[in-house]
Amino acid sequence: MSRSQHLFLLREMVKRDFQARYAGSALGFLWSLLQPLWTLLLFTFVFATVLKIRPIGERTDNFAIFLFSGLIAWMAISEALTRATTAITDNAELVKKLRFPAELLIVSIVLGALVHAGIAAVLFLVVLAVVGELQLSGLPLLLVALPLQVAMTIGIGMMLSSVHVLFRDTAQLVSMFLNGWFYFTPIVYSLGFVPDRFRAWIEANPLTPLVGLYRAAFLGGSLKDAGDLLPLVLAAVLAATLGYALFQRLETTFADDI
Repeated sequence: MSRSQHLFLLREMVKRDFQARYAGSALGFLWSLLQPLWTLLLFTFVFATVLKIRPIGERTDNFAIFLFSGLIAWMAISEALTRATTAITDNAELVKKLRFPAELLIVSIVLGALVHAGIAAVLFLVVLAVVGELQLSGLPLLLVALPLQVAMTIGIGMMLSSVHVLFRDTAQLVSMFLNGWFYFTPIVYSLGFVPDRFRAWIEANPLTPLVGLYRAAFLGGSLKDAGDLLPLVLAAVLAATLGYALFQRLETTFADDI
């Protein structure tokens, strides 16, 4: 298939996935707005109302704003990795077709999750405008965050989907890993809460600078030190390189193992 055919197929896959997700549901497209809103309300109640956690050293004192500015990136990554893990086995008939580029399954899932996160981001900007905290000066930072996020997610997704073909317990392990990764990332808490003896570990987490970029983008911040992005850049490069190499190595065996 030519490059233009790949792009056309990818666009159609993302479009079909978006349309099929809410097909037949009463609220349809509105679920793209209601689901992140419910997550925001639930987390705000638990962490701000019950546990009374307040952001420390952040650009906002509003916990809900602080939370959602970091949660958007996580929603896209979590959804993409969860679905990418079983993408090959879930689409066995397509994968068995000799001319079908199986890697597009992973890419379309990552981009589809990004579209839904984008809808949540637009809703969030409206909320920021309503509460008087809208700052547009930091939005160009998303041009730094998104390519790194996509590269890292596609790479990890390719690795997980490849391994899952051979080891079907991978999906359950990924679910457990994502639960831990969420709390290992400063999403519901700020770095100011992290004890010094654990701070280096949290800062080495590639999602820490990614969440920081999202918060700076939505809350009018700036990129103070490019060196802080090193864990994210390394994770994106390594994941994309190793993930693609592993996927290409095992792709010829997919049809026999699924």
